[in-house]
Amino acid sequence: MRFFQKLLTKLLVLFSTIVIHSQEVDFHPPIDAPFNLSGTFGEFRSRFHTGIDFKGGEGIKIFSIEDGYISRIEVSPYSYGKVVYITHPNGYSSVYAHLSRFSPDIEKYIKSEQYRSKSFTVKKFPKKDQIQVKRGELLGYSGNTGRSFGAHLHFEIRDTDSQDALNPLMFNYTYEDLERPIIRGLYTINENNTLIRDLPKRIRISKTNDSTYVADDIIFAGDIGFGIDIYDIQYKNLFNRNGVYKVELLIDSIQKFSYSMDRIKFSENHYKKLMYDYLSLVKNNRRVLKVYTPPRSNLSFLKTNKFNGIIKSNEITDSKVNIKVTDWNNNSSYLKFKIISADSIKSNKPLNGIEILTNQKYIINKGESVVEINKNTFYEDVLLNITSKDDTIDLGEEITPFRSSIKLKIPIDKNIDSLRLSQTFIGKTVNNKINYISSKINDSYITANTTSLGRYIISRDSILPEIRPINFKNKSNVKSNKTLRLTIKDDKSGIKNYKAYINGKWALFEYEPKQNLIFHDLSDSVIEDGENDLLIEFEDGVGNKQTYNTKIYY
Repeated sequence: MRFFQKLLTKLLVLFSTIVIHSQEVDFHPPIDAPFNLSGTFGEFRSRFHTGIDFKGGEGIKIFSIEDGYISRIEVSPYSYGKVVYITHPNGYSSVYAHLSRFSPDIEKYIKSEQYRSKSFTVKKFPKKDQIQVKRGELLGYSGNTGRSFGAHLHFEIRDTDSQDALNPLMFNYTYEDLERPIIRGLYTINENNTLIRDLPKRIRISKTNDSTYVADDIIFAGDIGFGIDIYDIQYKNLFNRNGVYKVELLIDSIQKFSYSMDRIKFSENHYKKLMYDYLSLVKNNRRVLKVYTPPRSNLSFLKTNKFNGIIKSNEITDSKVNIKVTDWNNNSSYLKFKIISADSIKSNKPLNGIEILTNQKYIINKGESVVEINKNTFYEDVLLNITSKDDTIDLGEEITPFRSSIKLKIPIDKNIDSLRLSQTFIGKTVNNKINYISSKINDSYITANTTSLGRYIISRDSILPEIRPINFKNKSNVKSNKTLRLTIKDDKSGIKNYKAYINGKWALFEYEPKQNLIFHDLSDSVIEDGENDLLIEFEDGVGNKQTYNTKIYY
């Protein structure tokens, strides 16, 4: 016990030191635009949001916040897209993601690496003295590259030693925020038995004034946790619904549970799946945030709580509850209600299915199909209802998140012709559409890994991927163009890879999958005066190959 108390004390001292130090650091603004936020630190997306997002459209200038050196540059059609990482001498690092393009010097460096490796996707780690930058130096321009759904800058500050993400707003950045967080709903979540999962019970709430909401009395039995549906807006007419900074649970006016989004460990990102009620998300697309420590989670920003936030009817009888939510600028809203304990009620809901314990490995045979589940695939023990028939295996409805993938093996007739066999894959059926999953043929099975429950079926992609020029035609003169742009797509298994050549030389074509677009910058000087031969080779996820060949003049 003393060891853990000492460890907790050290962590609190370390965090306090970082907070105090951050308040003394005066970083340059990363963006040449107002601080209009379209995303806040720590809000819950597919993962914890490890930075802040700045609105402003495409082409806004992006600056280094301090002296340092570029320690990493990546270009990818996914993830952070075009991104720069800078290590600063004061113990912090900064990250600038989804850029549309880099500054001229960085662009020259990264393009030389792309042409050297003959790949659009690159990841480079320059040496410490290779690319130095100054405070306020231009790094690039805001954009929509990678896994982004609108032009913006994703900006991070990290502790260089631990690489933990820190809330950038701790570093003396100020911005306008005039609005209190909005509380849309209150829910009770049953934590009595993880094998039985139902949608949370919604509790009626009403707003009594600018800051306060009230709810009906809650009569409960057993173990429950509270969930809230909340968001924050910066000011009216800025319509982004952002996350809040701090959540507190007070029982009879005493704070019992709280957390604030100051620091996030990347290794804990997968626990995001537990911070929201999973059933509410997959069934109703509603984000119900838990105001308690989810069982079997390991989140450092919750560890300062002595009480895990789960209310037990045999310990708490009649009490007044106040949930307080606060944004970074200290605008707060309050949700008040009363809880009344009742006698425990045993559930009569039948337990149907195969019980999967987290600490065991399973190989489940259903018909001729096989499901392989490793230890700790799920966060908690679950009941799975698995059925199989012919070319289909149904794992049951989505009731629980995965921590790691499971393997599906569905029998396949290997006597079919080799072309048809190569075009075959396992897909997940969602709303009558089959979503492609990368698959392999092994022995008499087709296999695939998945991280969600649902219905899976053997499917086939026999349609060749398509390509179509956008801003030029066969034998047209492109001298007045800045780029060569083409639509490239495959509606079933997706584009796996592509290569482009001009007069037999590899040419850099950037890929933007959100727009089914590839494009080449003619200033790369690969094209020559006169007639040029353009050849593009590409294939889809199952290996259907196609080529595009044309003549253009310059």
